[in-house]
Amino acid sequence: MGVPLRLAEPAALRLVRVGDRVDVFRAGAHPRPIAAAALVLAVTGVDDPLTGGLLVALTPEAAKETINPAPDGYAVVIRPDG
Repeated sequence: MGVPLRLAEPAALRLVRVGDRVDVFRAGAHPRPIAAAALVLAVTGVDDPLTGGLLVALTPEAAKETINPAPDGYAVVIRPDG
């Protein structure tokens, strides 16, 4: 399912492309993994970090982890293997 995420570091939106695979973490003092190799479906608001975010494909189980948004946003690691 497609899940919208706001990144903790909005400047990272400039690095992510549709089709990339990313590992998703809750940002903050104790980062928690949400998903591995999630497919990026859309990148929005690259020029406006206040409105920008990612739309990623997550399993229903991983999507449940995002029901309560992360106060510090989400962090992603772009996987080199795509």
